[in-house]
Amino acid sequence: MLDKVRKTVKEYKMIGEGEAVLCCLSGGADSVSLLLCLIELGYEVRAFHLNHQLRGVESERDENFCRSLCERLGVPLTVERADVSAYCKERGVSVEAGARSLRYELFAKQPVDRIATAHTLSDSLETALFNLARGTAAKGLCGIPPVRGKIIRPLIRCTRAEVEAFLSERGESFVTDSSNLSDDYSRNRIRHHAVPALKKVCASAELCFGRLSDSLRADDDYLCSLSEQLLEKAKTKGGYSVNVLKDAPMPLLTRAAASLLKAGELEVDHQAVTDTVSVMRGESRRLCLSGKVYALSAGGVFRISQLSGELAPEPLQLNENETVSYCGAEAEVVICNIEDVNCKVNGMFTYSLADYGKIKDGFLLRTRAASDSVKLVGRDTKTVKKLFSESVPVEERSKRLILCDSEGIIMIEGLGTAQRCAVDDNTKQVALFLVRRPS
Repeated sequence: MLDKVRKTVKEYKMIGEGEAVLCCLSGGADSVSLLLCLIELGYEVRAFHLNHQLRGVESERDENFCRSLCERLGVPLTVERADVSAYCKERGVSVEAGARSLRYELFAKQPVDRIATAHTLSDSLETALFNLARGTAAKGLCGIPPVRGKIIRPLIRCTRAEVEAFLSERGESFVTDSSNLSDDYSRNRIRHHAVPALKKVCASAELCFGRLSDSLRADDDYLCSLSEQLLEKAKTKGGYSVNVLKDAPMPLLTRAAASLLKAGELEVDHQAVTDTVSVMRGESRRLCLSGKVYALSAGGVFRISQLSGELAPEPLQLNENETVSYCGAEAEVVICNIEDVNCKVNGMFTYSLADYGKIKDGFLLRTRAASDSVKLVGRDTKTVKKLFSESVPVEERSKRLILCDSEGIIMIEGLGTAQRCAVDDNTKQVALFLVRRPS
């Protein structure tokens, strides 16, 4: 087993020359084996033990065992004690999830280069089965990654049986967590029933899963790299181009969505990813991700941002010759031939004209967005924020209507038409944007 660990550390570049390693030590067979392997391979090792205070006398026994083991081996040991029950209750999470979260919080505070956890191939298979039962994406079927940031798993190619044989050969003892013997926890039910059933079909099920895991992880890594390239290609002012994203393959879109959600420290689950993809493709306009954090698609741009103040109204698809009430006004787009235009529009209306032939994919009515900029007829390119600051009263800025197509802004209420949609000598039909506000 020691040779297998050596190869795993080398293959995944887990520990660099001169790097200090923290071994997460529970006292169980896996973590004791990990500590011994790291020592025998010549690494500078410290140990860390968390007393969860969940099992009374047994928790004290585990702590004392770790203290004695590290003293005998000459390994510096840090011990933390935490009321995990209170921690989980305060956050409304299960004991399993809360204990894991707390452990990693404490690991991250340790002044070391690498943090080694004792996850084995057997643990990885159990994780994949657990994820499968919950309807995971492909990444979940990969099991536990060998490396995640500072976290390394040198035993990830070793089975639980190999770990126990390794300890037996060296005459080393370990402690057993009695909670691991109960079927009260989902992972234990998988360990006690699902995995043995698989081994009846194939005695080397764990090793076979290891090969599958490596293959799936390689595929997923490749698709993730393509999804990052997609996001880079789609980058535009204020976000990402919906036109670039909407036709991308779904395997890249889902990974791009997951990447953006993770970057924003947002929940990443099937529903969140699916709904975010819908916004990225322009099929939905707005999605609340958390509190005031939204995924937004407007003016052909997708972005994730935190909205402050009063929430802008949902963008509205506007049909030709249809009057709608929106943001305190009545709005309508009338299509007519250029020779039929009557510029003597009722004085209660604000209006603008655009070349109908230059408009792409229909009309969208909305208010301003932080990323907006436009070149209006007769003006330089400016941000809408700048335009509004020059000529629109503060109290009106959040209510001014903006007419868009898939390429961006067409017209802004009271300010005019984008140069790209300007009426010229070749115009045959015009779009007349009418806005009426009560006096």
